[in-house]
Amino acid sequence: MNIKITKSILPANSLAKNYLPADYVDVFSTVVAENKRLTPDNMMIAFWTDFPQWVQVLFQLRDWLVKPFGLKTNENEKDFKQKFEVAIRNSGQYNLMTVPAKSADETVMRLTDKHLTAELSVCNEKLNDNQLRISIITFVHFHNALGKVYFFVIRPFHKIIVKAIAKRNVKRLFIKS
Repeated sequence: MNIKITKSILPANSLAKNYLPADYVDVFSTVVAENKRLTPDNMMIAFWTDFPQWVQVLFQLRDWLVKPFGLKTNENEKDFKQKFEVAIRNSGQYNLMTVPAKSADETVMRLTDKHLTAELSVCNEKLNDNQLRISIITFVHFHNALGKVYFFVIRPFHKIIVKAIAKRNVKRLFIKS
């Protein structure tokens, strides 16, 4: 299965529009055959719990580098996947993550730190009887200079990582059905 993730525009029906304006916005999407496992919740959970190994290494490096600056990490968090999944499915909160908005077609997750707030959304749009556009939306709001510096450093990696994780998990969820 060839999945292509491309830069896109904010879907017209997106709940994420409520978090504009933002200091940074990006949207990546793909179009696939409709599939019952490609729900916004399933995609959001997979997005944060099933990384390629090289991404896991980058996150571990990130945690190590930002710890001295007071940025929160999930380093050595026990039961992360289970607690994260419960929070997503129940519109709850876990660690620095909350679910501020949700519908049958979209799940919006917010990560809040003292330096920045980021909203990540998975939004599904039915295009016709059997096609679905899946959009991964990122908004970032800076609270101070350290937030700007932090995001400036990770921004090039952010785009590569979002596309790689989205591609991996669309394939994985598609094949599992």
